[in-house]
Amino acid sequence: MKQLSICLLLVTAVVHAIAVGNEKLKPQLELQEIQQLVGQWKGVGQLKRGSTQGGWIEESVWEWKFGKQSALVYKSPRGKFVKELKVSFENDMYIARGINAAGDKIELAGKCDDSGKLVLVNAENRMPSRISFRTVASGKRMVVSYERRISEALYTRLGEVGATRKGSMFGKGVQEVVCIVSGGKGTMPVTFDGKTYYVCCTGCRDYFNENAAEIVAEYASKKK
Repeated sequence: MKQLSICLLLVTAVVHAIAVGNEKLKPQLELQEIQQLVGQWKGVGQLKRGSTQGGWIEESVWEWKFGKQSALVYKSPRGKFVKELKVSFENDMYIARGINAAGDKIELAGKCDDSGKLVLVNAENRMPSRISFRTVASGKRMVVSYERRISEALYTRLGEVGATRKGSMFGKGVQEVVCIVSGGKGTMPVTFDGKTYYVCCTGCRDYFNENAAEIVAEYASKKK
């Protein structure tokens, strides 16, 4: 009877460990829905669509941050509206915490719409009130829209940035390489055991460098 009780306790512990492990993996799996944003970007911002007046050049980067809770981090040091966002998946929503151009802490929440566009809304009275990110041209271009809330349901445009992914190749017959870590678009080369692979961001690069043998072995097994 005592042995049976011990066995039941062990089974319960294993099931709990698996459940906890799956729960820890869930945020990363959910974040893969927006991993097409990962990469280095450079583009032109416009206050008014179709007008160059007041325009600016803006560079940004989206990258993975691995840890106890995986996240995607957006950085644009000279961003006109937002400097940094850390996007995690919590309670079935994307939560973005960061800093706006004025240096204020901001928090936005949202989901992807039916077209795959990530729409984040700020519940507080801080700019920007709403931000949306979407990719076009098979992920080679990113459009970021910033808006200000004028009523409970109405927003007005603050500005928009149209950016091109660095390292993108346009034209028929061009094959895009895949990030060996996340499965996104690979743009940065890494090497292991004399062979070259690609990753999509510095976060994946660092993760690869720390776990290269394991990642390459898993990658090779998937190709069989």
